[in-house]
Amino acid sequence: MAGKKEKGSGIQQAAGLIRYFDEESEDAWKISKTQVYVACLVLGGGVYLLNHGVIQFIWSAIETLF
Repeated sequence: MAGKKEKGSGIQQAAGLIRYFDEESEDAWKISKTQVYVACLVLGGGVYLLNHGVIQFIWSAIETLF
């Protein structure tokens, strides 16, 4: 039969990937949960304000001043 796989070969490959991704690099960025929450809130708030025209209103008010 063509294409028959050896028994257990997938598990060995997965174990190698787990070991590879489990190691932490000294150069890697460290992002805390708080930073992720703040980034999501700021991004979500910005999208909300853009959808409701608040940013455009503020921008047009600033343009009238100058």
